[in-house]
Amino acid sequence: MAKKKPFLVAMSGGSGSGKSTLAEALLDHLEPGQAVLFGEDAYYYPMSHYGEPTTKEEWTELVAGINYDAPRSKEADRLVKDLRALKAGETIQQPIYDYERHDRSEKTRQIKSAPILILEGIHALSFPKISSLIDLSVYVDTPDDLRLARRIRRDVTERGRSLESVLQQYLGTVRAAHYQWTYPAKFEADLVIADEGLPAYGNVRPTEEAIERMIAPVLARLQNCGAI
Repeated sequence: MAKKKPFLVAMSGGSGSGKSTLAEALLDHLEPGQAVLFGEDAYYYPMSHYGEPTTKEEWTELVAGINYDAPRSKEADRLVKDLRALKAGETIQQPIYDYERHDRSEKTRQIKSAPILILEGIHALSFPKISSLIDLSVYVDTPDDLRLARRIRRDVTERGRSLESVLQQYLGTVRAAHYQWTYPAKFEADLVIADEGLPAYGNVRPTEEAIERMIAPVLARLQNCGAI
């Protein structure tokens, strides 16, 4: 009997939608070694793609001009190449993005293929080049106010940014980019998961019952497809 190809689950939703929490919960509910999780955010272009700033001022200006919420900020061709390799059962060296430096790290993350591949990110369902590789598309539907609250908590607490800079970026690019590139996937996804308000960041963790309800449709679909 021929060995089944890895099954690709792509999870998307707006920034702060809780898609990462859902993806991690799915990984935890599957058997060890049955699935691997990798983020699409790892594929942000390195700063060398935009130029070679020589001063701190030039670097700051260059970073400020990049729309990180647009698909063009990511190296789609490398993402496609790595997805094809994983679906072929191969091991990849995934790039690592350093958010503090706003640049790609020189280090990479080795990812071995697994029966179930979980791709998550705001553009996981936005690249036409990878649509043919996706076996199950999932969109996490979350109200704008909840997503903004989570983004503020994450960026201020975990990434050391000021509240003003977070709001400026949200109003300047994040919200518009969401409705232009991410939100349309809701109407084409195989599954749309209604967010229950899981606290994706901070010390308060979602209840196990809430997580179970959100991942139940995904697990059911994987079972129906024979992936698990």
